[in-house]
Amino acid sequence: MQFSLLCTLGVVLVGTAAAGRHAPAKDEFKLGDSIKVECAQVDDKGLEVTGPNGKVQWIAPTCVETRRPLTVYYGRDGPIQCSVQASDDFQQTLVSSLQKPLRCRVKRNQLKYPEYLEMSLRIEWVRGRGGTKRIGGNFNGMFHGQRGNLVAASIYPVVDQALPETVGGVSTMQFNLRWYEGMSVLMANKRHEEEFIIQPVVALMFCILTACFVYVVGRVYVEGSVIPRILREAKTASVSDGNSEDDTEAKKTK
Repeated sequence: MQFSLLCTLGVVLVGTAAAGRHAPAKDEFKLGDSIKVECAQVDDKGLEVTGPNGKVQWIAPTCVETRRPLTVYYGRDGPIQCSVQASDDFQQTLVSSLQKPLRCRVKRNQLKYPEYLEMSLRIEWVRGRGGTKRIGGNFNGMFHGQRGNLVAASIYPVVDQALPETVGGVSTMQFNLRWYEGMSVLMANKRHEEEFIIQPVVALMFCILTACFVYVVGRVYVEGSVIPRILREAKTASVSDGNSEDDTEAKKTK
């Protein structure tokens, strides 16, 4: 009875331990959630454009490759390419960023009125065809998340390693991204490790369940096979002894 209760407790604790892993809340990013990158719109004088309410106007480039705004994905490493056509409003902002870095931002979370994390984006300019200037376009990016919230971000140009010039009038940017959990652990490594790490409580509960399984199998075997065989052998032995006594009595009578 006590052992059965222990087995039941083991099942409950294993379920609790499995369910106890951190599940993202509605306002937290999950792996692969899209996060738009936008920058303050800049006029031809290098000044940030403000709206009627006096607030800065934020815009994002529409990428030729996806026909969507420039987007990163929470926890996803790897290169992202975004080409901006000359007709895109963001092109003017890029041209004007020669004077000073762009002020850009990303959402920190998915609240209805989200907080934003700002970062400076410096554009490296190189000589293009015909001596005209164009952006180098090669960037590295580092993003730090903590339990589904962005806590730090940085995008910076890779100098002297400009992307090859493609179509005239199109500015191509490539971002090589790395995501970290906290300040130093790569999210990719953390996910890989979590797939193989068994928490001590879970390991203990699996030991209990293994013991329960062995107990149940052993009990079924003993009650279903061993005990019936012993009873049959005892009955056979009893019958044999009875027959032997009858034979002895018969001989004495003769």
